[in-house]
Amino acid sequence: MLTYTQIGVNVLVLCPHPEESGGVAHYYSLVREYFKSDSINLDFFYTGTNSVDGRGSRLFHTLSDLQSLNKTVPQYDLVVLNPSLDAKSILRDGVYHAVAKWIHGKKTAIFFRGWSPKYERIIDRHARGLFRLVFNADRLIILCSRFGNTLKAWGFPANRISQETTTYEHHDYDVPKEPHKIIFLSRFAEGKGCLEAIQTVELLVREFPMVKLYMVGDGDMMSKLVSYVVEQNLGGHVEFTGWLAGEKKYRLLGQCGIMLFPTNYGEGMPNCLVEGIGMGIPIITRPVAGISDIISDGENGFLISSLDPMDFAAKVSYLLRHHDVWVAISERNRTLGRERFAITSVVARLESLYLDLLRQQTGRDDDSLKAVKKA
Repeated sequence: MLTYTQIGVNVLVLCPHPEESGGVAHYYSLVREYFKSDSINLDFFYTGTNSVDGRGSRLFHTLSDLQSLNKTVPQYDLVVLNPSLDAKSILRDGVYHAVAKWIHGKKTAIFFRGWSPKYERIIDRHARGLFRLVFNADRLIILCSRFGNTLKAWGFPANRISQETTTYEHHDYDVPKEPHKIIFLSRFAEGKGCLEAIQTVELLVREFPMVKLYMVGDGDMMSKLVSYVVEQNLGGHVEFTGWLAGEKKYRLLGQCGIMLFPTNYGEGMPNCLVEGIGMGIPIITRPVAGISDIISDGENGFLISSLDPMDFAAKVSYLLRHHDVWVAISERNRTLGRERFAITSVVARLESLYLDLLRQQTGRDDDSLKAVKKA
């Protein structure tokens, strides 16, 4: 856990260690770097392992976290949790929330990062009241307007629900974008659309032999995807880069002209799309969960209702044949990214949200909410 001088008001964020993979770890690694406030001390409590050595069982780490959290929470005014709507997170973060809210009486905010349709249906049918009792936080933060509607249907007050976004770190590169360079950026898992992305390019190369797809990521489907590329003789059109981060990732994003993401997964708001928007890339994806809140069909990308690679290929073909449309969407996304999704915009909104909750906790005005900045 990072510690700061305990003066003024203090916020504790429970999240994965920044060296772990995944969108939540990446999000808070950027928040940690960019959050600069004269009013709030922001600390982080790393759940799961509290380190990156991976030793010990999951149960051992959870119990260790719980013991440490019980000792740590009394120092803080606001505790922020970051669960997904799945069985493991609901159980673990439900206990953590009880420690903060019911044992220590702290203000709490719960930022739902992932959202499983399966567990949404289970809760909706069998456990609305129990879920409302366990996660009765002072603020519920969601990545998708539909998730907010579900929470309201489950009995949570509308004035306790806020919508936020994921984020990216803006980079500028003096390299020309090439519409024929297409990128898929995600974990290679069932439902993420990785095979459909390759099959889309397989269709496109018949009309556009210059098309090249960069498959950025890794995961359980890697061997299946590589075998398909070899069997279909697509080696000259599909490149597996492995998992990229930092400069390598953003440099490749800076060169690519279209992002394919044919997902059918239980998404919240995928980081890859926010990064693509910020780097000025037209997005071709599906209206899953929070995606339809950030992609407007025909404005900054295209939303495909089906999973048919032919439908995705048709939209890519349209952009490749209409350069003026591609340029307009690219410029529109670059502006949208900086205004809404860039980390500087996100941390400003987080500070405002935390201060709003802390005023309710302390009854103090803005002038009295002063803290020492992180050294």
